Amino acid sequence: MTLLVIATYPVVDGPVLEGPVTIEPSGTIAIGGTRVPSSQGTSAMLGAAAQVATHLGTPPPHALVAGDIGRGDGTRHVYERLLDTVERIRPSVIAFHYMQPVMALMRKAVEGLAEVAPDALLVADAGGMYAAKAAGLASRFELMTPDVGEVGFLADPKVTHPAYVSHYLFGNEGFDPVKLAASAHETGGAGRVLLIKGVRDHIALEGEIAEVVDEPCVPELEAIGGTGDTVAGLASAFLAAGFPTVDAARCACLANREAGRVMGATPAMHASDLVATLPGVLADNLCSWGGACVV
Repeated sequence: MTLLVIATYPVVDGPVLEGPVTIEPSGTIAIGGTRVPSSQGTSAMLGAAAQVATHLGTPPPHALVAGDIGRGDGTRHVYERLLDTVERIRPSVIAFHYMQPVMALMRKAVEGLAEVAPDALLVADAGGMYAAKAAGLASRFELMTPDVGEVGFLADPKVTHPAYVSHYLFGNEGFDPVKLAASAHETGGAGRVLLIKGVRDHIALEGEIAEVVDEPCVPELEAIGGTGDTVAGLASAFLAAGFPTVDAARCACLANREAGRVMGATPAMHASDLVATLPGVLADNLCSWGGACVV
């Protein structure tokens, strides 16, 4: 079972990179042997996913990425190669991550995937999630990983970007993840499972809260850019390893929080510090969390 991650990284005219994801001894992420330019979002997501695969002995995540600084060029390049890549590697899980939220490209991709990979589970975070919801395709996704601001966007059928519901950004002013998860499901704005990231992580299955994870509480993680992306990478990799989706989401939340505790998270740290802490966290805890006991 293989995870395919499609994303972009913030470099002007950055080339398309495709291949298995590895982590070098320095902590640098490489795709097909080529180092990925530093990017807390894409690198953090790929690094976390790679650590899960290494721990479980599953195939490394496969990535298809390109440089994009907001113009959409890299996003288009990735979409152009998506179906060929899927036909070649036959992934069981396809995760859409940092992409320009171009609805037409998302529609074409999801239609094509229904033909070439009808059994693949779709995951969305960040721009991939925005495009899926705005295009009316959210219900085609198995898992989405919004934060407290983004779930308000998923729940509102009238808006096409999270900026329009920014009053939910910090989880206040009427923020209620239970009601928002239900509304997002009812209006077709959510995947089958939502992992709502926040001070308390809420996991909703078809609109109803199935799990709440709030321990260990490490508020310093909120100040470290990319730690939401590590949650998405962990959940995607657990899903590709065969975990039921709610279990994959729960283990992702627990692993992320425990890594923050173990590393003594401070605002001066980076998502790469969390990624480097994951091997020990998984070895010490995953068996008890999810029954994935590596002999």
